[in-house]
Amino acid sequence: MRAPWELRFICWCLSWLFTAFGFPFESNLTEWVRQANATALGCEGHMLTLSCAGQEEGLKINSAFWGRNDLKTCIPDKPREQMKMCSPVEPLYAVKKLRHVCEGQPTCGFPVSDAFFEKPLCPGVSKFLKVVYDCRMMSGMGAK
Repeated sequence: MRAPWELRFICWCLSWLFTAFGFPFESNLTEWVRQANATALGCEGHMLTLSCAGQEEGLKINSAFWGRNDLKTCIPDKPREQMKMCSPVEPLYAVKKLRHVCEGQPTCGFPVSDAFFEKPLCPGVSKFLKVVYDCRMMSGMGAK
């Protein structure tokens, strides 16, 4: 098994070759990873924007956490009673929501709030959203 950096290097080399010299045969591949595992963090009450470098790239949501699982993130000027742990009842709900709203788009902006997620979670507790995503080239078969 190859190390992650080796695979990224191989993907980068292939991507560069195909960009520089053209793909030598008809492609049935729809996505090439351009940006691996970018992380975005948004505090409740603020806007968060996920973005890819090019208009031909699309977001691929890998994971998301909405709630509070530490006492260090997004805490400036918050009353002590708002600093409690808060785990989602449905751990995959945030991922599903973000995939529905953002997947495949070059950029996606939204408010970090219970209203966006359409389900109140731990009222009175200061929460945050952590998203891990990739940017992928959306071309070839099945492109949007």
